Amino acid sequence: MSFLDRIFPGFLAARRDLAARRPPHFRPVAASFAPSPAPFDDLPAPEVDTINESSRRYFEQDGMRAFWINKPFSDAVWTGWTLWRFGHLLTALDLRPGDRVLDFGCGSGWSSMMLARMGTEVVGMDIAPAAIEIARETSARGLMDVDVPRPRFQVYSGGRIDAPDGHFDAIVVYDAFHHLPNPRTVLDEFHRVLAPNSRLGLAEPGIGHAEGAHSRDEMAKGVLERELDLEQLHRSGLAAGFQGMEVLVPGLHPHSVTLPMRRLRWYLRGLSWLVPADHVRLAILRTPIAVFWKGPYFISSAHPRDQSAAIKPGRASLTCRPGEAFVIDADVTNTNTTVWLKDGQRGRGVVRLGAHLLAGDGRAIEQDYGRAAIPHDMARGSSARLELRLWAPGTAGRFIVRLDMVDEGIAWFAAENSPTADVTLMVG
Repeated sequence: MSFLDRIFPGFLAARRDLAARRPPHFRPVAASFAPSPAPFDDLPAPEVDTINESSRRYFEQDGMRAFWINKPFSDAVWTGWTLWRFGHLLTALDLRPGDRVLDFGCGSGWSSMMLARMGTEVVGMDIAPAAIEIARETSARGLMDVDVPRPRFQVYSGGRIDAPDGHFDAIVVYDAFHHLPNPRTVLDEFHRVLAPNSRLGLAEPGIGHAEGAHSRDEMAKGVLERELDLEQLHRSGLAAGFQGMEVLVPGLHPHSVTLPMRRLRWYLRGLSWLVPADHVRLAILRTPIAVFWKGPYFISSAHPRDQSAAIKPGRASLTCRPGEAFVIDADVTNTNTTVWLKDGQRGRGVVRLGAHLLAGDGRAIEQDYGRAAIPHDMARGSSARLELRLWAPGTAGRFIVRLDMVDEGIAWFAAENSPTADVTLMVG
């Protein structure tokens, strides 16, 4: 074993692998001269039909039914890796209960059941009728005692997706896109059925995948095995109308590199070269996880990542008579990365200025005391003056009107540690 391999296990192997497999447009010098790959093209129609027919028959193999039903636990070697990648993808999509999610290429439906347990409204779709039959069976049995919406399963025709325009809040594609003979058509369909400010997430195999023994066996059965190039995927998504693509930086496979505690201490103290960057580059190229967004916003209040606001009332106190109408004006500023939506999606994700009514000693009297709409979508740093029109309590006394922003159907901002503002209300 060389000195480098002793200090950095797998370092030389990763460097050789990267040198052999990295596409020219991702090489430091060759990128200046290598053309970037063009967007995907669909295969000719006869080839598309042939490959789709092979995919339809794939789940009809003798002796494989128990394997399909037990996924993702059928192969103990890959179970942890499969669940880790799937969880990584779900975290990036920021799904919420009530979201409409398309699980495209759902196979035997294990991913659809996990999405359903999160409270989302799932449509699992696969081109193989036998796979959909297994998915319906395992879903009915696996979710029998769970109070969640049941997934709805559909057979995919191979062309148009059977859903209205803008219907879904997210699309999940796990290890399925690289099998498609018509990726351009499918990306166009993904864009069509996604609502504005929604996301498409893909976790797929990358470089070296088609050379594996399993892939060669699949291709012998007529299944298409494609290696996804991130540059080509990005250009294809833009051509379909998506605003952009974010690529997740994945964690390293435990078999590629681990750090003993003595080395970890120095890594955390700043010696970043103790984890060679080639390992990270290989992980991105071999097992890419990408998220496209359909604009205009990547992070919006429909699927917020963080929520905070600065609220400055025009007056610290005011006086009125019992039952009298009064107005509180306040300047509000978005202080974080999530764009506030004026209209939201299907009643969720609408951001407003809200008010709670408290007694003078801080006891809650009325949680939903009033609302004021924002005038337009508000990005980070934007401000607006809002007016809350309220009615005073019917009895005299000292009260507190607590102002907070609310993301309707999701959360009050105070739950995310955003500061509130109090206005003293004297009624008498």
